[in-house]
Amino acid sequence: MRPLLFNTLTATLLALSWAGCKNDAPAVPAEAAAAELPLLAPGQHIGMITGFNPAHPPATADSITARWQEALSAGMRTGRLQIDWPELEPAAGQYDEATLRNALQRLSAQGLQPFLTLPAYDSDGPLLPDYLQGRSLDEAEVIARFEALMDWVIPMLLEEGGWGISIANEPDNFFAERPELAGQIRSFLAESRTHIHKLSPEVAVTVTLNVGNMPASQAQMELLRPEMDIACFNLYGSGLFPIDQPYTAAEIEAEIRAVLDFAEDRAVVIQELGMHSNSDLLNSSEAIQAAFFDTFFNRMQAEPQIRAAFIFQLVDWSPEAIAVLNTTWEETTPEEFIEQYGAVLAAIGLIGYEEGQRKAAWGRVLFWLGELQ
Repeated sequence: MRPLLFNTLTATLLALSWAGCKNDAPAVPAEAAAAELPLLAPGQHIGMITGFNPAHPPATADSITARWQEALSAGMRTGRLQIDWPELEPAAGQYDEATLRNALQRLSAQGLQPFLTLPAYDSDGPLLPDYLQGRSLDEAEVIARFEALMDWVIPMLLEEGGWGISIANEPDNFFAERPELAGQIRSFLAESRTHIHKLSPEVAVTVTLNVGNMPASQAQMELLRPEMDIACFNLYGSGLFPIDQPYTAAEIEAEIRAVLDFAEDRAVVIQELGMHSNSDLLNSSEAIQAAFFDTFFNRMQAEPQIRAAFIFQLVDWSPEAIAVLNTTWEETTPEEFIEQYGAVLAAIGLIGYEEGQRKAAWGRVLFWLGELQ
């Protein structure tokens, strides 16, 4: 559900805010090995990301630390990292390996098995290093350069206990207007997946789709399915059009069912799981937010096929972070949408920004962390 140019925002805010599992398994067919998620601890898992704020008030920073520790104590055992290709290859063949290593180690040091989102195509378009700008993802040079990146990324991911990687995030946002893009993404995924499985047949390789795009683009999304080791989706408790109408429990159940139907017999990972609590502008509330997580995790418990879900996110966006986002919108974006989207992000967390106060959903997440072991 990332807006236009969100990757630019993420890189900016992370720059402001950021001050072992070796694979010795014998070679087996990649489809059989990776699809069973052998590198992920057994059972079902809940993880989360902290957020994108450049700074927090002291009380909020203390609350983030305390809440994170509560989640670890309650049973959180997996974490998600999103980092962009240009951050890791700022110039052709020049790699910033320390940035990825440090980020992975922050997770593994806490006993969290990393899932890596490293999109070559993001929710607002291609996400390529400068020297590849303007190239199509299915071009041989682009694929070769990504495979060279994977030659050191995958071993590092394995060393830090990682188990899967998504190499595109919501490319389906463009499938309705650009049907040919699905074929390009499939070619990139197929070639990259084959290469990654040569490095480790047990690492699950996938792309992340948005369940909200299914009504318009299901045929194109299904074109990718044969090349996905696991089905990976972003799923939220309200849509974008209109933004101000939270989903009912029945609508949430229908979205989960659509994901499971798409997955067929594949394991399912929810890369982004979120719901805002804004009541002033967007007709939600803390109770509606908490009910969303109860609805999802109750269904997850009944569906062992859903192996992991990552909450987006622990803390609400700050006014500063939203202000940075608002500089990236296209001039034609309606002001009402900008205001509403900002209200979503300002209430998307499980704790508030100003004082770090716990919302009702926090208690429900702790409950489900204990239940889903």
